Amino acid sequence: MIDIILDLFGGDNDPKALVKSAVKTLEIFDDITLTFVGDENVINSGLDCCNEHRDRINVVNANAVLTNNDNPVLAATKAKDYSINKAIETLKNSGDKSCMISVGNTGALLMLSMIEIGLLPNSTKPALASIFPCYNGGFVCMLDCGANLEPTDKDLVNFAKLGSDCIKRFANKDNPKVALLSVGKEDSKGTATMQSTFKMLKDSELNFVGNIEPDDIFTGAVDAVVCNGLVGNMILKNSEAVGKGIVKKISEIILNNSDKELKTVFENNINSVRKYYSFNELAGAVILGVNKNIIKAHGKANEETIYNCILQAYSLIKDNVSPYI
Repeated sequence: MIDIILDLFGGDNDPKALVKSAVKTLEIFDDITLTFVGDENVINSGLDCCNEHRDRINVVNANAVLTNNDNPVLAATKAKDYSINKAIETLKNSGDKSCMISVGNTGALLMLSMIEIGLLPNSTKPALASIFPCYNGGFVCMLDCGANLEPTDKDLVNFAKLGSDCIKRFANKDNPKVALLSVGKEDSKGTATMQSTFKMLKDSELNFVGNIEPDDIFTGAVDAVVCNGLVGNMILKNSEAVGKGIVKKISEIILNNSDKELKTVFENNINSVRKYYSFNELAGAVILGVNKNIIKAHGKANEETIYNCILQAYSLIKDNVSPYI
């Protein structure tokens, strides 16, 4: 069985609704168990509608919630009864075929993953990696997407190795092309840290193809893109915002048009465009560099997000995409 551990507290949306959405996946997969961690009264109220599959549902009570507005250090310094602490502890004691999904505090999740789960050999620190669809039908892995705002050159090289290995497994790439995100393609572009990283990547065993500018991230020109967490997080959120804006503007133009045939074609195809840019459809970011599978869902995660995160976790383990099994 595949055990999926869910910390659905600390985000922007009602945990009860997220629990109800998660339970739906039990109807699809007969080889998963769901372990919900948090306020057992809230969790059980979300499970009221679930009369089947209760033998594959576990509840671990936690009396406190660490929100995204709280200082992540609280997870290590206060009494460890936060849902995120209990979820990490549950993951730590689970088998290899397990995965944790959390909507909670990103900083705390990264810190606890290092302290409680431990780093992979030769890994300097965890990285938050997102896998995006490209315009050419392929995929690109971008990291870091918000966990490490000021990584060192050694950290960035480590992230490059993690990203290369991730996309190699995910997209079955033999020799993934790795690029460093910068303000220009020339070798000398970027900050002192980026220039130092460039030299180290050039001397590494990776298939490093040089610097890449933001307009090439989603073209399929490369397979893994490395950047600091500040830049990665802004690109991730800006891409989502631009996509929404484009869809909204096109919708307004088409729907105000008198051509009924055009409207029908548009309405039949617009959902695929929306999904392309939706973080709910793309599920969560994967924490790479630690000894267990962890998916960080958006703080704004809704029912659709959690449902897709479970599908993502299942694929991660079942399709042998995970490096930890």
